[in-house]
Amino acid sequence: MIYLKLLFLFLLNGSILFSIERVKEIEIKGNINIKEKVIRNKIKTKPGDIYSPENLKTDLNNILELGYFEDVTVEMDTATYKAIFVVKEKPLIRKIDFKGNKKFSKARLKDEIKNKEKEYLDRIQLEEDKRKIAELYSEKGYSDTEIDCNIYVDKDTNKADITFFITEGRKVTVSKVEIEGTKYYTPKKILGKMKTKRKKIFIEKTLKEDIEKITSYYKNKGFESVVVNQPELEYNEDRTKVNIKIKIDEGPRYRIEKIDVEGNTVYSKKEIMKVLTIKSKQYYNSEKIDFSKQSIYELYSDKGYLRAEILPEMIKYPEKGTMDINFKITENNLIYLDRIYIDGLTHTKEFVIRRELLIKEKEPFSGIKLRRSIEKIYNLGFIDDVNIDVQDTGVIDSADLVLTITEGKPGMLSAGAGYSSVDKLVGTLQVTHMNLFGRAQRLSLLWEFGERRQNYEINWTEPWFLQKPVSLGGSVYDLTRKQYYGNSYAYTSHRQGAEVRIGPRLSEYLNLLFIYGYERVTISDVQKSVTTTPEGTDLTSSFTGQIIYDSRDNIYDTTNGNRNSFSVQLAGGPLGGDVHFYKPIVRSSWFLPTFWKFVFSTNFTAGIVQSFNTYKLEDPYKFHVGGPETVRGYVYNEVSPPAGGEVMFVGNIEYKFPIVQEKRKTILQGAIFYDFGGAWENYKSVKFTIGETEEWSKYGNWDNLMKSGWGFGIRFTTPVFPIRLDWGWPFQPKPGQNPPEFYFTIGQIF
Repeated sequence: MIYLKLLFLFLLNGSILFSIERVKEIEIKGNINIKEKVIRNKIKTKPGDIYSPENLKTDLNNILELGYFEDVTVEMDTATYKAIFVVKEKPLIRKIDFKGNKKFSKARLKDEIKNKEKEYLDRIQLEEDKRKIAELYSEKGYSDTEIDCNIYVDKDTNKADITFFITEGRKVTVSKVEIEGTKYYTPKKILGKMKTKRKKIFIEKTLKEDIEKITSYYKNKGFESVVVNQPELEYNEDRTKVNIKIKIDEGPRYRIEKIDVEGNTVYSKKEIMKVLTIKSKQYYNSEKIDFSKQSIYELYSDKGYLRAEILPEMIKYPEKGTMDINFKITENNLIYLDRIYIDGLTHTKEFVIRRELLIKEKEPFSGIKLRRSIEKIYNLGFIDDVNIDVQDTGVIDSADLVLTITEGKPGMLSAGAGYSSVDKLVGTLQVTHMNLFGRAQRLSLLWEFGERRQNYEINWTEPWFLQKPVSLGGSVYDLTRKQYYGNSYAYTSHRQGAEVRIGPRLSEYLNLLFIYGYERVTISDVQKSVTTTPEGTDLTSSFTGQIIYDSRDNIYDTTNGNRNSFSVQLAGGPLGGDVHFYKPIVRSSWFLPTFWKFVFSTNFTAGIVQSFNTYKLEDPYKFHVGGPETVRGYVYNEVSPPAGGEVMFVGNIEYKFPIVQEKRKTILQGAIFYDFGGAWENYKSVKFTIGETEEWSKYGNWDNLMKSGWGFGIRFTTPVFPIRLDWGWPFQPKPGQNPPEFYFTIGQIF
């Protein structure tokens, strides 16, 4: 235990003490490993300052806060006017050793404890370290493990050697588990809820969790007053086996008769009842009551009543087996935000975070705005964690908000390789920075190279141009691709171009996007037996206008919300160039959380493209359906006329689930999918029917019927870009097709 004391040496009588006006000297004694400068930096009292016992006490506490000392005293010599700080250092840990450990290595045990070598000894933490080691052994079945500890301190150097002595004991096996006192449920039913089972290794922690699980099970089935007693453990002589007996007092089972609320003025009873998960005529359910309580609180916090108190009161009628629940609400004051503090930033400018906040200082607190603000911060793409702390200000109707930000790696050099049935072997090298200059600007340089694909691309985006909610960006690219229809080589396309983008935000979810693009497209090495696409070079000057509604919670790992867009691209005409067409496209994507962290998602895309000014629309500007971005299970352009279509419709349905997660991020994700759609030569040939005719199934010719496919995939989230691996099977395969089709793709399908 650390003792704090302020000691004054009275060398003269008490009246003389009051004649001391100024401190003449400050001396430090007792330090061995801690430099005097470190201690002096914490002492605010300086030679020449007016003597103040309060200031010296503050200095003493400041020194203690360093965490290096077991005791600190200050002595005031009134004869010499000298303040003497006497410190007693904590020993510096020189070595940590373990004796008797066979099941765990020394390195593993060192990882488990908080005291570390080359740090200062914390004697209080040492007891916790012993408990952590014992718990580690207990989790492996060594419940009788004994831990002792010895500390040797070298008085000359004040350095400590710590030795943990471990008596591991034997593993204990469960001989029998007995359940007593059950009436509504059989012992077998209760045993089925437990991880502790006969012939399994006995783990004390697991048994405690089982008791909690049994209690929760009963309380969620109507047994509000159930008591699951502490297990009785009976060991054999050599403590290698244990019999476990659990006694349960179920009590009466309650059905809810009536639910009421009182104390509410901000919301009507009807509004509050709507958010309750517990309903009348249901059995009592502790979990649903907790959820209902939280839902009421969130309702109030959304309107600024941050200190609202909700107390569920149960009125029980044991003889009838019913109860009434009354949610007593104390609304308290409307809370205004006084200050918003942002901590933890190392590279990012503070205004980058503040401009994403919908919640503002001096306005009423809003839970809805706070949650959406946090989503927007995560959507920056380089934030790993946001910790929220609402602090009292001492004023009854105000609070401060502290956001502690943990930044991720904003820049990354990545290299990879993948194989797909579309592009065969493709290598990728990319340099990306998502927080350039700490201003959330994004810059990426991409090089893709392979047998069928060669791509160079530079992309830059400023999300808040001139500190306004308007994005500005641009890109240049050079893409060469060998185009295949199914398994047949058709031609080589070489696209070189640049585009400029500007995107004003109209509201929280509504955005506009305008794009001007200029592109040179060269078609060469045309196989006339496969396609009618002519060789040659075209210049394309185009303008695209797009309106987007996007309410997704996380644009990188969406679990809820939707994204809907409508765009029109105009090429040629008054914009110049050799190519003249207009292309409207509508797209709608929806994401719905189901159970746990499984997400059901859908996407529908439809578009047409029409030429004008007597221009004949060629293959590169048409729609091509089939492949990793449209209908999986087929190769590129297989679900289209050979030269592409002027009308397109595609539907995608996916069910995604996390496999590996780190904090809020899904690192590895699984997916199953179903795709359908097609492209048609013109609107007259469109058939919104999924199927096949003999023309397709026997000869492999496009028959104007939509095709469908299914499959599964894996999603990898890297710091630079998402990677998709998909395996797709066609429901209407072409003759000679050998499913599945494998796709390696960078980016999300929707």
